[in-house]
Amino acid sequence: MQFQSLHNKVVMITGASKGVGHAMSLLFAEKGATVYAVARSEGLLKALAMSAENGEGTIVPAPCDITQGQEVEALVERIREEHGKIDILINNAGLGFFAPVHELEEHQWDEMMNVNLKGAFLCTKYVVPHLIARKAGHIINISSVAGTVTFPGGAGYCASKFGLMAFNDILMQELKPHNIKVSVICPGSVQTHFGGTEPKDYSLEPEDVAYMAYQMAAAPKHVILNQVIMRPVVPQPK
Repeated sequence: MQFQSLHNKVVMITGASKGVGHAMSLLFAEKGATVYAVARSEGLLKALAMSAENGEGTIVPAPCDITQGQEVEALVERIREEHGKIDILINNAGLGFFAPVHELEEHQWDEMMNVNLKGAFLCTKYVVPHLIARKAGHIINISSVAGTVTFPGGAGYCASKFGLMAFNDILMQELKPHNIKVSVICPGSVQTHFGGTEPKDYSLEPEDVAYMAYQMAAAPKHVILNQVIMRPVVPQPK
């Protein structure tokens, strides 16, 4: 399979300050893309950008609260003014709080829905018109295995990720006639201390998920990798 080059591609990645988003930003820049790294922490984004200074591409710190429509709209316009286009949007930002339904705090529920679902909606809403105008582009949503199966204690997180899966499917249907690709990755446990839990030593590495996103983005023009579920290999007892 002949991969497309990411040179001269403009990529917007949310949740870029740490974990999977951090790894994706570095990899896409290494492959030659101009990456707008989006998160709320400007300090972490500046450190990320400095760590990629010797790569073929560049990382541009882009502080933004993706739950605020005006901030997202302004960022998208900034990218278009600076580069004239956005080629790839990766909706990666996400967080999780885990507890039985009756113990889950209202603000925790709201924050998961705002970041995991509303944030993806707002970024997509403001990027899509520019992709449609060019009849080209790719949106990659980072969901979770928790968007395909449920588990006790995961009511809010699963609800947000199941919602993202539905959002992804509808987006794929709406944008297919405009020659815009839509993909989703559903990782299992990743070594990121997500949700305040200690990762298992056999969990996926952030770079594993980043490489899958790269493969999706660089796939031949006639190929869409719609959905990939990634799980770590669990060591068997000896």
